[in-house]
Amino acid sequence: MQVEKFYTDVLGLTDEGLLKTLTALTEVRALKRREVLVETGARQQEVVFVLEGVLRGYYLDMNGREITDCFVVQCGTPAMSSFTLDTPSPISIEALTDCRVLCIPTEEAMRLVGQNMEAMSLYNRLLQQSSQVHWEIKNMLCQHNAMERYQWFLRAYPGLIEQISNKYVASFLGITPVTLSRLRRALREGQDGA
Repeated sequence: MQVEKFYTDVLGLTDEGLLKTLTALTEVRALKRREVLVETGARQQEVVFVLEGVLRGYYLDMNGREITDCFVVQCGTPAMSSFTLDTPSPISIEALTDCRVLCIPTEEAMRLVGQNMEAMSLYNRLLQQSSQVHWEIKNMLCQHNAMERYQWFLRAYPGLIEQISNKYVASFLGITPVTLSRLRRALREGQDGA
């Protein structure tokens, strides 16, 4: 996908000056599976959008175990570790599959947000979408049982269960890999019996 086409077709930008500036600032990069995009505590130097592949955000619990916080899978979704781009990252972001991402230097992106109404509008829209997704995840994890969480995951992330390790899905859903295997088996057996 061409960079300008991404900005117009995926992000819906129309301002010709903004498109020209963004296109000049943008680098398309390949990430290898397990490559870390940002480490916890580091400042994210680039605004990153997924073109293809799967990224995950994670943090370490008090026992040093990785807890998956989120997945980034849809083309055009930003892979950002925080709402405020100039603060240390509360999570790490890594590629779970080989990925292609679009990168813009954070400083330049924020300058454009401050100078261009369409860039500001896009930034606000992306913040709202991110907030909505994270609240949906939080509500699902806190208010539903393990089977309901797993069924929601299958709907929210179609096909992802086949692309990544069960340990990441289990961690994301707040269950053990053994419990996830049981849920998968129960769901298969329920469908086979239907």
